[in-house]
Amino acid sequence: MISHILQEHSGKIQTSLSVIIKVILVLSIAYSIYAHSWRILFVNLLLLLLIFIPSIIRRVNIEVPKEIEFILLLFVVISFFLGDLRGLVIQIFFGLAIGFVGFAFMTVLYKNSKLKPNFLLIFIFSLSISLAIGSLSEISKYYLKIYLNYAIDISDYEFAMQSLSLVFLGTIFAIVSGFFYLKGGNIFLINSLVEKFKTKNPNLFVEKHESPEEILQLIKKGENEKLEFKSTLRTNLHTHTYDKNIELTILKSISGFLNTEGGTLLIGVSDTGEIFGIEKDTFPSNDKFNLHFTNLVKEHIGNEFIPYLHFEIYPINGKHIMKVSCMKSHKPVFVKYSKLEDFYARVGASTIQLTGSKLVDYIKNNFR
Repeated sequence: MISHILQEHSGKIQTSLSVIIKVILVLSIAYSIYAHSWRILFVNLLLLLLIFIPSIIRRVNIEVPKEIEFILLLFVVISFFLGDLRGLVIQIFFGLAIGFVGFAFMTVLYKNSKLKPNFLLIFIFSLSISLAIGSLSEISKYYLKIYLNYAIDISDYEFAMQSLSLVFLGTIFAIVSGFFYLKGGNIFLINSLVEKFKTKNPNLFVEKHESPEEILQLIKKGENEKLEFKSTLRTNLHTHTYDKNIELTILKSISGFLNTEGGTLLIGVSDTGEIFGIEKDTFPSNDKFNLHFTNLVKEHIGNEFIPYLHFEIYPINGKHIMKVSCMKSHKPVFVKYSKLEDFYARVGASTIQLTGSKLVDYIKNNFR
């Protein structure tokens, strides 16, 4: 009962907690300036910056999952009870935070370009971004002391080097963790948070253009819970005529991926992996095929879910196939067909329809 109430009002609780912490930090900063407690001032400024990072990011139309904001708030609260270790832990955490930001920034840039990911360059640029932010904080502190006519001695230099060293260590850990994640490693919490971030910001994670060789390797894997093949978009290969039921199976598969954990649909490939090509659908051109597919999704799934899909046509062995990459949707997706609205989800390598209490339970557990 209590957990249900907390979950229901988590947004209000988090907002109230955030306001209270900001007020406390502002008062603490004011007192630090009055008492000339520069190290406490610096630590509080770092905490205040961490809390405001989600708001700053939203100004450039990037959504931050509530879980990440809550972790930041939780860390700030815990930091109040760390005593002499407070400054040390906060600086390492600050390095972790900006390290992940730097790594995420570089990774998104690569994923939205045709460049082949170079992990050494990602590492170098991520480290540069993180240390630049850390250096700016030290420079700001230096000029703040000058403005307040505070005498600067050798201990300030030592503290600045210590701060940057801790930020450096936190950044290295963040980048190494991010590297293992990209390599398919299962890092505690990171996988879950990254998936939630992707769900909130589907436009930031457009898949890179793959080569025909990579598509062929994908086909060789065979169908599984995140990969499905469809021979055609609209043509019944037995009657060689247009069949609406074929279109419906395509829409079911896409909605199933959107409602589960995402996945990939290859159109123009048989269940056994034989490449038929989208030529079987007899469209005048690939552009017409692409337009028909887009209109199908808009009409029967919804225009709002287009950003969760990335589809492209590839030439393979003298034919063409369409690859549709689907991300997990942040809300339930229904297929609207013949005045009905049906809900589908992936179970293993199959797409199944959910109705009644099973549908209610699924939505309740997966789209909070």
